[in-house]
Order: sequence, then C-alpha cells, then structure tokens
Amino acid sequence: MKVVLSRWWLVLVGMVVGGVMGAAELAGSGSLSRAVIDFAIVSGYTLALAFLRTRSETASTLAGQPVDERWQAINQHALAAAGLVAAFVALGGFVVAEATGHDWAAFAIVAGAVGLAYIGGVVWYRWRI
Repeated sequence: MKVVLSRWWLVLVGMVVGGVMGAAELAGSGSLSRAVIDFAIVSGYTLALAFLRTRSETASTLAGQPVDERWQAINQHALAAAGLVAAFVALGGFVVAEATGHDWAAFAIVAGAVGLAYIGGVVWYRWRI
C-alpha cells in the first residue's frame, strides 16, 4: 500500500521542527539570530527536498518517498547504516565519558533508546511480516 502525501506536508513538518529548535535556542538564552538560523536551516532543507523530489530520485528518497523498490532498498540500507553508526557513537561516547570521569547519562539514554528501538522493531516486524 502506497500512501501519497502532499509535498507541502514535509515542508510543514520542517517548519514546525525548525520553530521548535528556534524556540529552544531562545529559551536557552540564545540569540535571536541563532534561532532564525536554526529555523532557516531545517525549513530550507525541507523546502529544497519538496522542490527537488519530482526531479531527483535521491531527493525523493530523502523526502521519505522512494520511487521504486531499488530506492526503497537503498533507503532501508542507509537507515540500517545510520542506526549502526548511532549505536556505536552512543556506546563509544558512554565509554569515553565513563573513562574520563564525565557525565555519561546522555550517552546511556541514547544507547538505551537505540537498543530498545531495535528490539522493539524485531518484535513488531516479527508479527507483522
């Protein structure tokens, strides 16, 4: 089943995420210019994907709409590689922080979330596929 979303849905989500990032920058006693830059980067990225996805298979895949099975497989492999890198960075950061006496809690939370997401995914897709 293929779900067709309007190209502007991605832009709307990008603007909401950019707005939240900008608001977090301002709440953390940041400058207005940094908040605007945060918003502009995320919104600009999603706008670029929205305009380019009809002309580029890569942009379409990055926008979450792979054009065929080959691009869907590329997307799956890229997501798996990104998850693997995230897990190694979180575990590596945890080990380095622990060894140097720094706060390791953030790394432990991210590593735990990656591990739980993987286990949850295996269980979920075991019953769905």
